[in-house]
Amino acid sequence: MQSQITWGGILFLAAGLVLTLISVTVIPLFFLFYGIPLLVIGVALIIFRRREEIIEEAADRGYKE
Repeated sequence: MQSQITWGGILFLAAGLVLTLISVTVIPLFFLFYGIPLLVIGVALIIFRRREEIIEEAADRGYKE
């Protein structure tokens, strides 16, 4: 599952980067509405990829948040 989340984040980053570059060079501000959110989602997937597993491990051990 880790690998899938990481690759998903990388694909979102790549798609967002392509759309943002097209927006800056060819069609101003049109693709920017699609590119920026994809960049943010990709970064979030990469940064928080282990969060769910850490929360599940803590719940299994009986720790409370």
